[in-house]
Amino acid sequence: MNKRCAYTLVEVLTVVVIISILATLVTLAVAGAMRAAKRGRIAVEMNQITMGLDHYKAEFGEYPPDMFDDEALVRHVKKRWPRLDWANMPSAATEAESIRQAITDAYLGSTVDFTHSNSQIGALALWLGGFPNSDGKLSGFFADPENPFIPSDPVAFDKKNSGDLELGKNVRFENFGGCTVPIIGTEVRDGFVPFVYFRGKSSGGEDAYHNGVGTIKQFMFATGPEKCVPYADTDRIWKNPTTYQLIHPGLDGKFGEADVRVIQSGTGIGPQDLDNLTNFSDYKELKSILP
Repeated sequence: MNKRCAYTLVEVLTVVVIISILATLVTLAVAGAMRAAKRGRIAVEMNQITMGLDHYKAEFGEYPPDMFDDEALVRHVKKRWPRLDWANMPSAATEAESIRQAITDAYLGSTVDFTHSNSQIGALALWLGGFPNSDGKLSGFFADPENPFIPSDPVAFDKKNSGDLELGKNVRFENFGGCTVPIIGTEVRDGFVPFVYFRGKSSGGEDAYHNGVGTIKQFMFATGPEKCVPYADTDRIWKNPTTYQLIHPGLDGKFGEADVRVIQSGTGIGPQDLDNLTNFSDYKELKSILP
């Protein structure tokens, strides 16, 4: 008589437990690899933006303004377009307001608005990309050095800075805080989040990341507490005071909440900051440089 081979209940349960453990380990490994891949993609895109900013500085002598400081905006426009015909610019109370209105008008009746206080978030795409052509692709500013914000007939672009940075699908026209502007960002957690650009001052110093009225630059994304602000190294020294800070919220899509965030002491650095990626952390998570 043949004997039937069979597994005991204990053996079956043991195999099930082992398979479950292996499946969990594989799932965690795959999830970790996917997170690393997403962070890597963001780092590559930040590096591309850095290349674009470096090219911009090489072309025009300084990094572009972030549009938080009206004085810096006017100074840069006059430096980049010394032949600008101010008589053709929109009439406004100040030169800065005239520039913002001219940029808004250059979008030819679209909903884009660079006169709004929250339009600073669009500065990065504006200066690196310029205005869109008939296909919607950012193609530089208009070719006439006396009227860079007024299209000619036929429309011609200078293409001085936009052709060297492949922005592609990472540029969208989004509404942030009441104004629609072109934004360079990424998809994170089923949402589109921007890269935030803060320009320092060539002189550096304690006010390197203060706006024209003496307060620290910050961008508010909603009615809640979340905001993006520049990072300080110590209480009196900013990170990259003479250049710029480029900040991405990381895979959680959150920037943080504090008004002041100091790296060395950890002041204001909350859980939402830990996975933020920055140019001064070599495009790695901020927690990699915390003490």
